[in-house]
Amino acid sequence: MITTVHARVLTFLAAGLVACATYAQQSQTVGTYVVNFGIVPAEVALGTAGHREAHPITYPPGSQHLLITLDDAKSGKRVGDAEVVMEVTDPKGRVVSKPLLHTSGGGMPDYSELFTFGWSGRYSIQATITPKPGGKPLVARFTVDHVI
Repeated sequence: MITTVHARVLTFLAAGLVACATYAQQSQTVGTYVVNFGIVPAEVALGTAGHREAHPITYPPGSQHLLITLDDAKSGKRVGDAEVVMEVTDPKGRVVSKPLLHTSGGGMPDYSELFTFGWSGRYSIQATITPKPGGKPLVARFTVDHVI
């Protein structure tokens, strides 16, 4: 028997699954790191502790929250002391580059920043990761097919 509370929970979960289908997540191994890339609309990410405090409360329309997590490929341990610069090329060829903020979600370190996705189409994402000061930079590339 499904109670009203169970029905609400099932509705919430179903809505969440549909919403998650619109978000992008990709992963790749670069050097000795597993690089995880995710993107959600800014308003979704800024409702999360560890991110709402790090980013401005107002942002341009079309803002997306881009996030990178780094894990050591051998140990699986999260890496929180790297420097990450993200370069986003929009479908019209415009390039925006920003250093990512050191943020955290669920108490785990990550790197994130807001970027405006003003057009539908394919966005090229390049993350340049410097694991330690003076270390050799690593590059991870991702693509996002964005629809407005």
